[in-house]
Amino acid sequence: MNKISCDTCLDLIPLVKDGVASADSENLVLGHIQECDACREIYNGEKEIYGAMDDSIVAKKIRRNLWFFVITIILFGISVGIMITDSMNMFYNALIMPAIGGFGYLFLRKKAYYAPLAVFLFSVTWNLITNIADGFLRSYGTVWELAYVTLFMSGVYTLFSVIGLIITWSLCYAFKKED
Repeated sequence: MNKISCDTCLDLIPLVKDGVASADSENLVLGHIQECDACREIYNGEKEIYGAMDDSIVAKKIRRNLWFFVITIILFGISVGIMITDSMNMFYNALIMPAIGGFGYLFLRKKAYYAPLAVFLFSVTWNLITNIADGFLRSYGTVWELAYVTLFMSGVYTLFSVIGLIITWSLCYAFKKED
């Protein structure tokens, strides 16, 4: 009979116990547990194959993945909203920016202020880059006009996202279950 390692036996034990292993695999496991005391204890249920999982580690991994997903969605929404600023679709920002604020509140809760802050920073950066690249200072403007235009548009977008955050907070507060 072929000999198998303890790791292989440990992989096959759950299949044998569930009755889904092939006859050869079952024979290999039964032959191995006659010789190996540690695997026999596991097969008989006296000892667990793997220790209990630490729930805090799993929760941290889930939280980290959720955090990455939320940040990605928020940054994508901000990017789309800011990029359509100079197009005829600009007024969709009245829907996009509050949605970003609301999404930020739903998933970030105590750190929801990051969403409007990100909207402001991205908007300022984008407006400065595009206006300077378009020759704003060279052709017809001053530095003060550039600052005014940049801060005004960024302020409007930030205000929209704060409004969305407040609306979402109000709805969550209104529909909260009472203990």
